[in-house]
Amino acid sequence: MAESPMGTVRFTFVPENAFGVLDHDVTLPDGTVVHNPLRVLAHPDGAEVVFTLRQAALTTAELDRDAAMVEADLERLRSLLE
Repeated sequence: MAESPMGTVRFTFVPENAFGVLDHDVTLPDGTVVHNPLRVLAHPDGAEVVFTLRQAALTTAELDRDAAMVEADLERLRSLLE
């Protein structure tokens, strides 16, 4: 669980696996569940993290907001791992 600007959100990840699959569902405060595909791929210099952001029922402005949040999260991850 984590606190967000929307309130408390819950994360549920797929079971640990050897394939680099870290898909997870995010349950929003209103009960909406968003599925987030996330992969860690082998790369000659270490690993590459791939997050798939889908528009679904989002407006363009909402998608842009979500893309900015995902980009910030991935940049934070990069800074922790470099």
